[in-house]
Parts: sequence; C-alpha cells; structure tokens
Amino acid sequence: LQHHIGRRPLVIFNAEFDTRILKQTAAAYNCNDPANWLDTLTVYCAMRLAAGYYGPTNRYGTISLASAASQAGLNWSGRAHSAVADAVMTAGVVNDIAEYWRELLYEMDDDAEGEPA
Repeated sequence: LQHHIGRRPLVIFNAEFDTRILKQTAAAYNCNDPANWLDTLTVYCAMRLAAGYYGPTNRYGTISLASAASQAGLNWSGRAHSAVADAVMTAGVVNDIAEYWRELLYEMDDDAEGEPA
C-alpha cells in the first residue's frame, strides 16, 4: 500500500474511520513502521466536505456517502461499501462540489471584469 500511495494526498469518505482501520490493520500484520508512515499522509475527508456543502443528515453532523451521492445527482454503480463503488461515488461527490466552486469563481471573475476601474 505504501508503495502505491507514496506521498500522494488522499481523499477519503469518512477519513477518520478509514485511517484508524488502516493503522489497526497495519499493526495487526506487523507491517514495518505502519503508524509513522500513515501519520505522514495528507488526508482530506470528503464526508466533512460533503456535510459542509450539502448539509449534515444525521445527529453526528455528517452525511452518508449514499446521501451525498444522491444530493450530487449520482446513480450508484456497483455494490455500496465495496472499495471500487465507494471510490467512484466519492470522486463523483467531490467533483460535484468542485464544479460548483469552479462555476462560482468563473461568475465572480466575469462580474469583476464588467466593473469600472
């Protein structure tokens, strides 16, 4: 895993949970220095991003991947909680949020160009 990820930043839906599981699994299998390498990763939580954008849907102040995908207008392909399906849906949610911000910046840039100096 370390070989494939290297120093690339990771975007994970529910990053707190997944990174904890990665550390526990690495420790259980006596991987070389697992905690130190995992602690150096740059990790972004797509769940927190989605909850901030679409609004939280539960008492924890978060949102499920299924709810975020629905808000993004995505259709599930594959089985929920499978690595591939969840990765594809997470990418779709992040892309939906990024597209909103791209459009907003574009509109702001257009508005700024039309104003007198």
